[in-house]
Amino acid sequence: MSSSKKYDVFLSFRGEDTLTYIDEQLEKGDEISPALIKAIKDSHVSVVVFSENYASSKWCLGELIMILDCKKDQGQIVIPIFYDIDPSHVRKQTGSYEQAFNKWKAALTEAANLSGWDSQTYRLVTRSFTFLLFSFSYARTDPELLKDIVEDVLRKLPPRYQNQRKGLVGIEEHCEWIESLLKTGPSEVRTLGIWGMGGIGKTTLASALYDKLSHEFEGKRFVTDVWEELDMSKLQDKKSLIVLDDVTTSEQLETLINYDLLGPGSRVIVTTRNKQILGLTDEIYHVEELRSHHSLQLFCLTIFGEKQPKDGYEDLSRKVISYCKGIPLALKVLRRKSKEVWESELRKLQKIPNMEIHKVLKLSYDGLDDSQKDIFLDIACFFKRNYKDWVIGILEASGFFAASGIEVLLDKALVTISDDNRIEMHDLIQELGQEIVRQECIKDPGRRSRLWRHEEVHDVLKYNKGTDVVEGIVLDLYKLTGYLCLSSDSLSKMTNLRFLQIQGWRYNRFNVCLSNGLKSLHDKLRYLHWDRFCLEC
Repeated sequence: MSSSKKYDVFLSFRGEDTLTYIDEQLEKGDEISPALIKAIKDSHVSVVVFSENYASSKWCLGELIMILDCKKDQGQIVIPIFYDIDPSHVRKQTGSYEQAFNKWKAALTEAANLSGWDSQTYRLVTRSFTFLLFSFSYARTDPELLKDIVEDVLRKLPPRYQNQRKGLVGIEEHCEWIESLLKTGPSEVRTLGIWGMGGIGKTTLASALYDKLSHEFEGKRFVTDVWEELDMSKLQDKKSLIVLDDVTTSEQLETLINYDLLGPGSRVIVTTRNKQILGLTDEIYHVEELRSHHSLQLFCLTIFGEKQPKDGYEDLSRKVISYCKGIPLALKVLRRKSKEVWESELRKLQKIPNMEIHKVLKLSYDGLDDSQKDIFLDIACFFKRNYKDWVIGILEASGFFAASGIEVLLDKALVTISDDNRIEMHDLIQELGQEIVRQECIKDPGRRSRLWRHEEVHDVLKYNKGTDVVEGIVLDLYKLTGYLCLSSDSLSKMTNLRFLQIQGWRYNRFNVCLSNGLKSLHDKLRYLHWDRFCLEC
């Protein structure tokens, strides 16, 4: 269908029978005007409303002949609606249609033989509709009939994909891969899961696919609220495209979709943060971070309205890209500001994450159980980039169910495993975990469960501010300047300490000193690593 058409739909009707409209640009007469002929030719679809007195109007019959010429020459879609009249009266020119001129007979017969809507029986004979060229209001109609006609019309309109894709960066490559996975040729029902971390662009990708492909399907539905009921009866036996956005449990998926009711060739796309629920889908597509050049384009389009940074903003733009690490949500929530404010904001982000980003990412964390949350926080604060087997050993010693817990984190896209079997975590997700710990007690680090920032560890140990809340400590000696002198009871209040790691360069032997020795370590300690420990035993 040509994309150069000016109108979606041309509507041919007898106003006295059906509806009224005002069109001051087209003059009425015995012959249809050149402007009206052009309007018919410039429409994707023509809807012909046959009513009692339609054939009594030469104007209407002239439109009909032109419409059918366009159907023959241009492949224009023509949809008849039989409004309070029997289709056979039009086909056979009986009743009021018997008075029609002989030269219109062929056109009337051809049009009546097309499948369409019959208002008297509300019987859907075909599904090929569009929308309206003229503004109008019905004097009398069945709202349900009108609703279904409009839905069918909108479904058959050419896709607006190219226009809707404006402002999306790197989306085409994703779409091509997913279309190949969907294999739109086969007649069987196929399902595909779009999986990835929060803010990665799963919904955006699913929306782009829906806009691009929906015109190929008889039934379509984009479900954004997975708790709403999906009316499967309207999709029964139809070739349908269904998108279920942000599904969180297998039960939701099973409740929403009855695959047995879908027609051959149907496609179901599910977006989720939890890979575990996609076990029954035919394919899974993992959405990964944007590449750096796409990140820069998206950020610049959002902030400057163009693909490149404005003069003077090049360095700042690249710093933002470095911080966001390919997460589209993060790139979009940062707003354009003066250089000074941006520089201040970037410094702030090193300590306090953006709350808009934090809120979206935290949804995955909130779905974890207590043991899984502990594992996640330990990785975020202590174990990122450590070998998986070593981390599992430490966590199991702490009483966590590490092997299964890490598997859940993988399914929820909160961690990944590198080729050399190290646990990796996106910087913004790591930042989320560390912020969750910081929020345990913002003003007093000694009342937090985990300590890893060297300046805070230094302060807690030096001034004996630790409490029974502290479970783990990591101190990087090479970040210290001068000596850290500890008293013999610097660790005595931390009765729940299970992990202590003091690490540093080989020759930084005297960064930490215990002038009076160390009284004791509590029995909950499961891992102790102290480079160049300053006592003999």
